Amino acid sequence: MSEKAQVVLFIVLVLLTSWSYEAYIASHGGVAHFGLPGLLALMSIPGLLSLLMRLVMRSGIADVGFVIGKAKYYLYAVSMPLALALLTALLCTILDIRRFALIDADALDRVGPVLLSMGGFGLLGAFGEELGWRGFLLPKLVAGGISHPYAASGLVWASWHLPLIAFGGFYAADDIALIVPAYAISIFAINLVISELRMRSESIWVATLFHASHNFFFQLAIPTLILATPGKRSDLWNAVGGDSGVIVAVLYVLAFLFLSRLPVRSVSSISTRQEDLA
Repeated sequence: MSEKAQVVLFIVLVLLTSWSYEAYIASHGGVAHFGLPGLLALMSIPGLLSLLMRLVMRSGIADVGFVIGKAKYYLYAVSMPLALALLTALLCTILDIRRFALIDADALDRVGPVLLSMGGFGLLGAFGEELGWRGFLLPKLVAGGISHPYAASGLVWASWHLPLIAFGGFYAADDIALIVPAYAISIFAINLVISELRMRSESIWVATLFHASHNFFFQLAIPTLILATPGKRSDLWNAVGGDSGVIVAVLYVLAFLFLSRLPVRSVSSISTRQEDLA
């Protein structure tokens, strides 16, 4: 089976399976009812289906990216989400969406272990996704000669999320109509950076660490530790700031433009990334 055919089959299988499960979640109490185990199960679907396809087609795992890669890419994978999360926090305080407020010592003692455990679970979930998205879909898009592979994978990744965001109660907010398009745009932008790092490093582990770092800093650490107090415009948090708002989308596009202009020393790195924003 050609790479293009594998891409189509993978997308169909993942979206049908995931959307069915997301519909089940939405109709049986939403994310609040299923909790972290339900989300981890959803995040494992892309990776499990990619392994199943490789097993059935006997295509091997050479293009997954099970290499360690250079240390500098792991530094990028942690420092970039942290820096962008802090910058998002700063902009949200300027706009009075959230207010700077350090967590007190007693609360930190209670919350600290929870954050660490959720960070560990986040790594597992990120690996389940990355095994499918950047370990299967992206390499097949590139090998199949499909135009704008970053953009194509970003559209699929955003589409995969949207039913849960729109109907699954992922955000307990009244402005879902604003959150959904903002989320889609930000996921697309985040994908540009993860994909670029994945192809530069040739490592699925770098992509996994970046994915987990984004979720940890944007969803957990920064809002909990330094932005606990809502501002006058707190209703704009999810659509504008948060982990996937408009600010996040803009910052990740800028990060991609910066990253894509760094010199590439690996001869096997993707050569088509410059076309993604054309």
